[in-house]
Amino acid sequence: MATVGRRVRVAIVGASPCGVCAANCCKQNGHEFAVLLRGDEVRRFAAFAIDVRIDEGFERVLPYVGGRCQFLGEDDLCTIYEDRPASCREFECVRFFNAEGQGRHGRFLELNPDVRGRLEGW
Repeated sequence: MATVGRRVRVAIVGASPCGVCAANCCKQNGHEFAVLLRGDEVRRFAAFAIDVRIDEGFERVLPYVGGRCQFLGEDDLCTIYEDRPASCREFECVRFFNAEGQGRHGRFLELNPDVRGRLEGW
């Protein structure tokens, strides 16, 4: 009889660690653009967006400017927080924590060891 292994994922429990954020997701760190725009965002952010080839087509995105999201302030806070794109609203670095099993984190945390360290200490 084969033994079935059980995968246990240790999670971040309690209040969100967003209060100790360093805005790494808004800085160029392994991806070519800041935000993929969807739906009405294409119109709302048209003056700031560019087209990039993704797979076999093109998508409208917000590019990095000087390695940072163009809406990231000098204080590392979002200058359009209340009107930020859905991709920004949905992003949570904690979903990459132990994403591949205990101690095996997703790509974002592998590229951002300072964020991984904050989560490990949370």
